[in-house]
Amino acid sequence: MNRRFRIAATLTALTLAVTACGDGGTDTAGGGPATIKVTSFGCEIWNTWAEAKGVFAKHDLKVELVKSTGGSAAVAAVLSGAADLGYVNGYSAINAYNTGFPIEMVAGANTNATPPAKPAQGVFVGTNSPLQSAKDLAGKTIAVNELNGLNQIVTSTWLKQNGVDVSSVRFVALPFSDQVPALLSGKVDAAQLGYSLLGDNNGKVRSLADPFASAGTVYIATYVASKAFVAKGDTAKRFHDAMVETMDALGKPENTVESFELLSACQKVPADVLEAQPQNAFSPSIDLAALNTMAAQMVEQKILPKKPELDAFVPEFARS
Repeated sequence: MNRRFRIAATLTALTLAVTACGDGGTDTAGGGPATIKVTSFGCEIWNTWAEAKGVFAKHDLKVELVKSTGGSAAVAAVLSGAADLGYVNGYSAINAYNTGFPIEMVAGANTNATPPAKPAQGVFVGTNSPLQSAKDLAGKTIAVNELNGLNQIVTSTWLKQNGVDVSSVRFVALPFSDQVPALLSGKVDAAQLGYSLLGDNNGKVRSLADPFASAGTVYIATYVASKAFVAKGDTAKRFHDAMVETMDALGKPENTVESFELLSACQKVPADVLEAQPQNAFSPSIDLAALNTMAAQMVEQKILPKKPELDAFVPEFARS
């Protein structure tokens, strides 16, 4: 099933669920803070900080986090009314917009770490694997979390840059939690994921390279909302402004220890372990030129037939 129809199928299922269970979160401007539902993969550091430090409250927002399994589900939740804002990577957001879904990108969150920053992502193999470089992956199997998603697109671009015929590579979709076990058991030859997702397997795997390092600016995490939600008030803009304030605070060295202590309490992982993991960059506003480059990569890889016009996709308040 191609990505367009996966999104449509998910949307249909969630629409039925919301019809049965009631309305989703709504913009309640005029009667105190606006209560909004925001999809989450669980314990994002910016949401943890914004809630604990009162940033959401300062911007008259009461945020309820809704667990989501991925970008397609997040877009479907937004369109069905199960959520007001969906947490989704930039490629998935562009694909959904190109499909014709009435959404806008109202905030960024993470972009990839680029040199000289320490790599936050890797193409991992076992420590004793004979594979040493991108060229060794020709004809091999690589695990990614979603077919035609963020990690496959960036990894494919990296492989092509290194002279690999990408058509010879087989990508398989596995949840992040299953990728390292599949790698260590020999079910796949490599896995593309973040260092923060390795758990206690750091000593069992090594990275051939960070494919994101040569990919330019990639929006790993963004937030989308329905056009109707953006148009009906200033709540989407207030969420964006809260993200700007939060990520500015997270970027200050004097807040590093406290931010990871807060995240530790949420994730139940020691703060020093979290802090030692390579981090992606905070990017609460959207660089339209970078987003257009991402769309062009999708055309090159035949995920999109042509590059969509993205000016209407990103409202002025969300642009850098």
